[in-house]
Amino acid sequence: MIKFTTLLAITSFVSFSAFSQISNNNSPVSLEEKLSEKVPVTELVKPNLSEIKIQTDEDAKNGESYKFAIMVDSDIDTDNSGVWEDLDDGSRVWRLSIKIEGAKALGLYYDAFRLPSTGELFVYNQDMTQIIGGFTNSNNHSSGLFANELISGDFLTLEYHQKGEGNPIIHINQVAYCYRGVSDLFEVRDFDDSDPCQVNANCSESDDWQDIKRSATRISVRTDNTLGWCSGAFINNTAQDCKPYILSADHCGFSSSAANLNQWVFYFAYESSDCDNPISSPASPTITGASLVANSNQGTINQTSDFLLLELNQEIPFTYGAFASGWDRTNTASQSGVCFHHPSGDIKKISTYNSTLTTSAWTGNGTTHWRVRWAETENGHGVTEGGSSGSPIYNSNGHIIGDLSGGSSFCTNTNSPDLYGKLSYSWSPNGSSNNERLQPWLDPTNSQVTTLDGIACGTTLFSNFYGVYTNIGIGGLNQYFYTGTGEPASYMWTFYGGDPITSTEANPIVTYENSGTFTVRLKVTDSEGNESTEIKTQYILVDENGGSVSITENKNIEFEIFPNPSNGVLFLSQDVNSKSEVTVFDIFGKKITDFEFKTETERFDLSHLSNGVYFLTIKNENGFKTEKISISK
Repeated sequence: MIKFTTLLAITSFVSFSAFSQISNNNSPVSLEEKLSEKVPVTELVKPNLSEIKIQTDEDAKNGESYKFAIMVDSDIDTDNSGVWEDLDDGSRVWRLSIKIEGAKALGLYYDAFRLPSTGELFVYNQDMTQIIGGFTNSNNHSSGLFANELISGDFLTLEYHQKGEGNPIIHINQVAYCYRGVSDLFEVRDFDDSDPCQVNANCSESDDWQDIKRSATRISVRTDNTLGWCSGAFINNTAQDCKPYILSADHCGFSSSAANLNQWVFYFAYESSDCDNPISSPASPTITGASLVANSNQGTINQTSDFLLLELNQEIPFTYGAFASGWDRTNTASQSGVCFHHPSGDIKKISTYNSTLTTSAWTGNGTTHWRVRWAETENGHGVTEGGSSGSPIYNSNGHIIGDLSGGSSFCTNTNSPDLYGKLSYSWSPNGSSNNERLQPWLDPTNSQVTTLDGIACGTTLFSNFYGVYTNIGIGGLNQYFYTGTGEPASYMWTFYGGDPITSTEANPIVTYENSGTFTVRLKVTDSEGNESTEIKTQYILVDENGGSVSITENKNIEFEIFPNPSNGVLFLSQDVNSKSEVTVFDIFGKKITDFEFKTETERFDLSHLSNGVYFLTIKNENGFKTEKISISK
């Protein structure tokens, strides 16, 4: 995003999770069995950061995206690097580690990528707390190009498993060295590395915008030798076929070639689950690659609406839960609305306006842009920053009316305006050819409608879970509970190191006989056949200090919670007068608070918690039980 005032140096947070690019959600062989070969390490030379800063500042002055990484050349493939190992079942595994000292994160960029139908590729960080893959032949693209989302830290490992005939083509010609705009997952810090006045996308300000919020995407923009952050939105067309069109800002892609676009990475649903900043990274599924459909085509924002329309290289999976936003091309000045964006590449934020937009131009006189001033709201004063470029602005009907070029709003300058290229200008007046207009692409049926509502293009089924304990004694029992969204009809659990190894129960009980750290995986399926998988790597620690679910606790007890949903003030009623322990967890399994009650019915006040879904577990001498509660104030 381009700011009128002096550019600020801003840091942000990159998503590190087990949720990754379009993949089959299998697990690396090395998680399941010990491999004998030592993994060789290819160490690349750390770039000159002083030179990078000069170039980054120059790019910012030229109106390009907020840069956070530089490319380091490499020549890595399965023939000249790494080690192959034959397994007892006749399959083969190739592994290689890559290190660039001091990197905050690493990204892999392939100039030749083609996997056979019998192969799977995984990438993970040093302690395997972040695993992406498995990538298969479904990730092959006609360009032969590919890129991975960022991997935390300065060390990563590739693991390719060949299960039958065939050989992979895997050539990594560049590795992205992230020098800012990312932060270590395990630092004791919040995800609010964007300016402090920003409002998380699931605060009360977004209560009426939940579907539309699912359109927003964070974009890792590849130019020849750098990566930058921009924002965009999945946008609907009159065929209403969920075609994967992404609307963003043209200045985000000024320096990107067609080859570069094939290595842009689009992050979906990178957001906190509620109004508070998360303590661990939000899941963020991604898609790699896009092609140019249309843009303002001037190489400058002046005298254009600064729009960019891309088509993703792959359909957006139904399991991503995406929503294609509607639009309004009438050039009507909206009186109120919002913007969803990723300032400095941070988790999704919402900015709100409640005064009528005015017509403006990027420079001089003109009618290409909407001018907006943001309003203070209950949880902050949302503005925009570098990385917000290309984000959609919505009118009160939930229709996109423009995309962000830039402006001068900051947390220290909240009354200053921002400028959004008008969708009405991008529709047709911007240019005479189809590749300079939105109309041919967003109205392929030639309906000539002036407004179009959005459409759901994905499920709301998203898997998540927690265990009663994450540190378990040797030989101890643990029980697991579903904390995701949607209504699963079936469960498929995998407990590495546990007994049983698999389970189809909703709340299985598992024994851990051996010490170590173990991974848990859950795939859920709803009644319509939609699937969602969550993998928590090294989630369970088993040692002599751990706890355990006792046999008596495996019985269910009877208690009621009312009202539910509530404003945070609720009543608990149990079937006997007994001392009971109550624990409240968030949807990530983090304990929020605990308390006791001793009578049949008592009043409890949880109104200090943010709006959202929580899980309440009650235990007494007769057993324990867990229920979902919802707080909406």
